[in-house]
Amino acid sequence: MLDAKPVVIAAAATAPDPAALGQASGPRPNRDPDALPDGRATEVTKPTISLNASVVSDYRLRGITQSAGRAAVQASVELVSPAGFYTGAWGSTIAAYEGAHTELDFYGGYRRKVTSVDVDIGIISYLYPGADGVSSAELYATGAQGIGDAAIKFGISYTPRQSELGDGDGLYLFTEAEKPLPGLPFTVRGHLGRETGVNTVTGSPKLDWLLGADAHAGPATVSLAWVDACYRGRRSQDRGGSVVAAVALDF
Repeated sequence: MLDAKPVVIAAAATAPDPAALGQASGPRPNRDPDALPDGRATEVTKPTISLNASVVSDYRLRGITQSAGRAAVQASVELVSPAGFYTGAWGSTIAAYEGAHTELDFYGGYRRKVTSVDVDIGIISYLYPGADGVSSAELYATGAQGIGDAAIKFGISYTPRQSELGDGDGLYLFTEAEKPLPGLPFTVRGHLGRETGVNTVTGSPKLDWLLGADAHAGPATVSLAWVDACYRGRRSQDRGGSVVAAVALDF
């Protein structure tokens, strides 16, 4: 977007068994392009730190390129407590934006399992070193449910009115589904989101979608996905849909 508020956070990738709904990290934007944490409760007995580094052929957020169609380098770190509280940071190179060439996101929240649903609520802030007056924050909530070896997630992200964004607020609603392929180290996924308010590209409601697959090999994840968006007043520099490749390492 870059002329709207680009928003993204820590990488997240599917564990080989989605039914376990385990928290993991991985390549962006081919996982959770809603720009929210993975939203899955993790059972840990002591504070745990996860690290991730990745390269993507095009940093796209909610269907819109943030790197002008070029490759981006990204990294994340997250700390999770046994009580379910977590905090993390994510960073990526971006196309020039008000003098900034890097995006840094900081977030925190709480995850727990409620019956069979993993619930996640939190807040995220977006910072652009070198740029003035463009930082902002969002509130989010998600729920993830395992169905056999598949999983489905629903979520909402709300942008309160902030001086950096001008008048009004913003809302992003999405659903996402994933399923491993039997006998193969691949997981297929689909995503559909709808955004309104201050974070849209042209001020009109925007739809975005993704269809992709991940391949897992030890700590590495390779991802391919078709990413696109639809909205009124679309401009040529928004580049339309494309295949986005990503490679990530978890530590």
